[in-house]
Amino acid sequence: MSKLYTLKLDASWRPIEVVDSFKGFSLVFSGRARVVENHSLSACALFYFPSVVVLNSYIRKREFKVSPSRNTIFYRDKNICQYCHKRFSKSKLTLDHVIPKSKGGDKSWHNLVTCCSSCNQKKADKTIEQVGFKLLNEPSPPTSRLWSSPEWLISKVGNNIPQEWEKFLGEMK
Repeated sequence: MSKLYTLKLDASWRPIEVVDSFKGFSLVFSGRARVVENHSLSACALFYFPSVVVLNSYIRKREFKVSPSRNTIFYRDKNICQYCHKRFSKSKLTLDHVIPKSKGGDKSWHNLVTCCSSCNQKKADKTIEQVGFKLLNEPSPPTSRLWSSPEWLISKVGNNIPQEWEKFLGEMK
């Protein structure tokens, strides 16, 4: 079974986040959210995993939140290596820590960039200054406009966007 995701809505029914379905189940089980739609597939004979949940409390002016991950970084950087500035297919790309993990670099929007395998091998655990690389774009959290259409979901959940999400994602346009 492929990984399942849950679309989380605030109390005003606006999309605010995509979470793992185990987290979605936990929100419902703990009483913090209600199920709007369930996935038709179930990993357990006793429970369905939620596809869409709505929180019981209102979240004031919170923007749609997306965590940095392999797919979301690739989407933000448009599949372009930030060092050699060439576009690649996903299978030829990797993530790079601008400040290497060995030098205290973290997994954040400000430190992760799309990188081709060749540049990643050249850089290794050095800084960009040590290697002589220049970044195409300074890494930063994406603006909410980047996620203003459902296209970004393809990068997060693949081609398996649940049909029941569409009526809620239309609110983001």
